[in-house]
Amino acid sequence: MAGKTELDLRGEKISPAQASALAKALKANRTLTALDLGENSIGDAGASAVAEALKVNRTLTVLKLWSNRICDAGASALAEALKVNRTLTVLYLYNNSIGDAGASALAEVLKVNRTLTWLSLGNNSIGDAGANALAEALKVNSTLTELDLSDNSIDDAGASALAEALKVNRTLTMLNLERNSIGDAGKQALGSSVRSGCELLV
Repeated sequence: MAGKTELDLRGEKISPAQASALAKALKANRTLTALDLGENSIGDAGASAVAEALKVNRTLTVLKLWSNRICDAGASALAEALKVNRTLTVLYLYNNSIGDAGASALAEVLKVNRTLTWLSLGNNSIGDAGANALAEALKVNSTLTELDLSDNSIDDAGASALAEALKVNRTLTMLNLERNSIGDAGKQALGSSVRSGCELLV
């Protein structure tokens, strides 16, 4: 890892224990800016170890943890880390199982974090409760530009909450809600709320 600025470890069958060892190195690393751990099996334990590293790491800007069997506990650990981390701009959590609880934990962080600009939470079993929490965060967040909530279980209620957030949010440039359970009412609410300059995918 020493000297590298980008590290791609996709599909390397990395276990929680190996992720913990990697996280330990990440605490001391001063050069790595992008880490892709996608399509492994680090789980909540591995995610929590990486989260601890994020509390002290000052160089990483891109972290991809897609398809890693991460649930709400892992997402909550990452959320706690993002309360103090000041460098990460991209967090990719697509295809995990963080659910409403994990989404809500990350939503709380979005209220105070001032560096994250891109957040992918697609295919994570997020429903209206998670969408509501994220909507409340979007009302006060001023840095996030792209939010991916595709392939979840959000319906009209969650869509309406997000629509209300879009009325006041001025920084989001892309919101992806494709392949959810949003009906005509939710689509209408979103369509009437989105401002010019924000791409809405439903």
